[in-house]
Amino acid sequence: MIQAVYIISRSGLPIVVVDKGDDDSSFSDQALFSGIMTAIQSAMEEIDVGTPKFVDTRKFEIFIELSDNIAVALLRKAHTDVERSIIHEITAKILEDISVKFPNISDYNLLTEEQVEEIEHFVEEMMKKGDKEIAQRKATKIISDSFW
Repeated sequence: MIQAVYIISRSGLPIVVVDKGDDDSSFSDQALFSGIMTAIQSAMEEIDVGTPKFVDTRKFEIFIELSDNIAVALLRKAHTDVERSIIHEITAKILEDISVKFPNISDYNLLTEEQVEEIEHFVEEMMKKGDKEIAQRKATKIISDSFW
């Protein structure tokens, strides 16, 4: 299940955070997570390992998509039974659509409150769509496995 989506500036500050699990998460917690993700990405680029697209912890899987201006990090509860490609597709779609629709998103000060709300709504819809797609693929796999 998708837990949260972070839209992060390349400087490491959270632009928009949609978190289904914690309505009361503080900006400092969001900024800390965003900064850590940016630091990991920068460190890996600095030592010429490449750009991370996926981070796996005991509690969460984090899927990352980057553009020149922003990053999208999607968190979900760690499970190995769901195809990760679905999550990568959703994360890439969020990045693509938001980058096209809001070309000034990297400068949070240029966004109006309505634009932030529109981004939050779009991300929430993508999260629902992703959860539905995951459920459908899991159901298909269960049915498929039961025939064999």
